[in-house]
Amino acid sequence: MSSDPTNFISIYDNTATANFVYLSESVTEATGWTPDELIGKKAYDLFHPDDVGSLTRIHAANVMNEKMSSMARYRSKHKDGHYVMLETVVHYCYDVIVCTNFIYDPQDIRHKIRSTSVDEVWVVDTNGALHLEGAWNDNQERMHKTLATAKQWINNRVEHPQEPRFCLIINRYTYNYTIVFISQMAEKLVGAQCDQVLGRSLLELVSERDVDVVQAQLDMVKSSDMIMRMRFNWLMDTVNNTTEAVEAIASSSNDGITVVVRLAPRISVNQQE
Repeated sequence: MSSDPTNFISIYDNTATANFVYLSESVTEATGWTPDELIGKKAYDLFHPDDVGSLTRIHAANVMNEKMSSMARYRSKHKDGHYVMLETVVHYCYDVIVCTNFIYDPQDIRHKIRSTSVDEVWVVDTNGALHLEGAWNDNQERMHKTLATAKQWINNRVEHPQEPRFCLIINRYTYNYTIVFISQMAEKLVGAQCDQVLGRSLLELVSERDVDVVQAQLDMVKSSDMIMRMRFNWLMDTVNNTTEAVEAIASSSNDGITVVVRLAPRISVNQQE
């Protein structure tokens, strides 16, 4: 497999203007900007003017439809003034959008793996037109359906209820996948005190029966850039062996593995006699 393309992590707020709240250090190698130069700025400030309309539609769909796994390819402004083609893997996480970003290389096998392991791939053409890449049923009706939103921002903010989720950033260079960031919603959903979880292995917080599978899945994410859906039991209390079933989506960059977690839905099936 070829060497890793330049990539980085970005986190935006979920406002209509999509302001940067975090960027990993490798953003400088990819775009010339330092994290401090971009944090607090609108993501739209970096988009090619011809791409803004299409990216606005994608952003609205990601936020209002709370999409766990999509990807978009578009032009982003380099600090020296030219534009670089990025492909961004998007995971919606309650009040933020967690992304891994890659310099687009159509010949890189990792690009192809990412494209086939997300739910949908949006491409903004050089004329600003938007289309779905490689969809089994790539037609206008399907595109309009996946972009449709029943909600909208009010005064630039999301005011309607959304599904609680939390996110983590994992150190990909540690064997046991050490947690370097976890968002506050983890306390409400799985009882994880953020200050006590930082620096611990994610695997310590996984039910013993699920550890081997979760580790194998994270190994695959790290080695291949596959976007991975996981389902496991989060260990809430080691004394009483209390767990909570969760679903997660993970993607990898050179700066870490991003994971977005939600409670696993409980589906009841009515039985008829």
